[in-house]
Amino acid sequence: MKIYFNLLVVVTLAICNAVSANQWLSPYPNSDVEKSVKLSGEQTKLMSQFDGSKKSAERFSYTDFIGDVNHTLYEINNVATLKVFENYKHALLTDGFNIVYSCQLDACGDSSDFAEEVGYFQLYNYHRKPYYLLATKGEKPEFAVSLFVGQYNSKTRVMSSSIAIKELETGLIQANTAAFAKQQSNPVTKAPKDDIRGSSDHPLLSRYPGSFIEDYEQIDYEEFSLPTGIFNRKNKALPVEDVTGDITRITYEIRKVSTLKVFHNYVSALTKEGFETVFSCERQACGDDRKAIQALGDHLSVKQVYNYYRQPRYQLMKNTIENQTTFVAFFVGNYQGTTRVQLVIIRTEPLQGDLVKTNPDQVLKQLEQKGKAAIYGIYFDHDKSDIKPESAESLKVIADVLNKNNSLNLYVVGHTDDKGSPEYNLGLSSKRAKAVVKALVSQYGIKESRLIGYGVGPYAPAANNKNDLGRQLNRRVELVERLSN
Repeated sequence: MKIYFNLLVVVTLAICNAVSANQWLSPYPNSDVEKSVKLSGEQTKLMSQFDGSKKSAERFSYTDFIGDVNHTLYEINNVATLKVFENYKHALLTDGFNIVYSCQLDACGDSSDFAEEVGYFQLYNYHRKPYYLLATKGEKPEFAVSLFVGQYNSKTRVMSSSIAIKELETGLIQANTAAFAKQQSNPVTKAPKDDIRGSSDHPLLSRYPGSFIEDYEQIDYEEFSLPTGIFNRKNKALPVEDVTGDITRITYEIRKVSTLKVFHNYVSALTKEGFETVFSCERQACGDDRKAIQALGDHLSVKQVYNYYRQPRYQLMKNTIENQTTFVAFFVGNYQGTTRVQLVIIRTEPLQGDLVKTNPDQVLKQLEQKGKAAIYGIYFDHDKSDIKPESAESLKVIADVLNKNNSLNLYVVGHTDDKGSPEYNLGLSSKRAKAVVKALVSQYGIKESRLIGYGVGPYAPAANNKNDLGRQLNRRVELVERLSN
């Protein structure tokens, strides 16, 4: 018995001049478009092999394509899946496509798992009497099409993904470190129509063309935790680095552009300005489930990421100029063709030398109230205990404190941050404390019996060691009142 088909699907001859994917593959007659998404410059994973005899995690193989993609979900009444599939297949073969892989009915698994794995949109019950193919055209290739056809009751659904393969366009975002360095604050400029009120682009980074600001927050000098890895399911924690500085958080929304294209433009712009990558992940590497991916994005967002966790990409970068470090972190996710960028920019501020006023009266007041006082401004070369000349002002303050109160005896206690081994830091802090005692005795005439130098290394921190500011605060000399002779 022979079966005949009316070949009703048409491929236009002007395929090479097509601007978007759906212009060269027409729908089956009387199809209703249920959903459609166009993305420029997307990295799309299309199923290229299925083996139902293997374990669930090993059944599917994929091929990645980069280019402009059109995902479309059609619904057709009272037409068999076989007839629809054969019409599409014939149209593709007629136009020079090569069938890379195809399956039908039981060979496709005939289950909802297969339909959900190969479709961009959820197909729910439309997994019955399935047909699937992956086809490409050209040697490179230049075009790729995946097609799933399934049925439920008397309705057939077609899930089509068509890709015009091309290299990513970059250079669409500009980074300008010089302009940012001159910018002392982030003044609000008149926002475009769709921007949230009171928002503006950060002076370091231009926006991706066509995007608008959905959420915005700016905080002067605050601590913020930047993710340095993905969510750990065992301890339910996200690895972070705590950074202190001026913080700007912006959520951009961009329509009909892939996360890949947006992500590469941000990375390219910042790399050209000397930024280095601290941590990066893309797609499955950003987490193996929705909760893990959302945890990464939510950490940056002004509000929650919600559904914009699909096709995720995350990057943390930094650049240091004249002891000032700028961190840029961005999480890019997509939902039904709309991409959101969660952007955080933090410019750290160098530690000022007068965090504790080196004033004898202030130091005496702290000693009276707390029994100790922290002294900053005593400087040493890296890994050495030789006191640098610019420490003279702070040394004189200590001497003035002792001269104003002749009955005061002190422990001079050296502290370090937590970098390096505890044993090494204990030894270094002890040498530096004794160097301070020696300088006060030899240069300022203080009796040696009034001072005892001692080092405690990293064991009594004044701040968190996780960021630069905390580590600077921990590298200090403390004067502790000594009651015994």
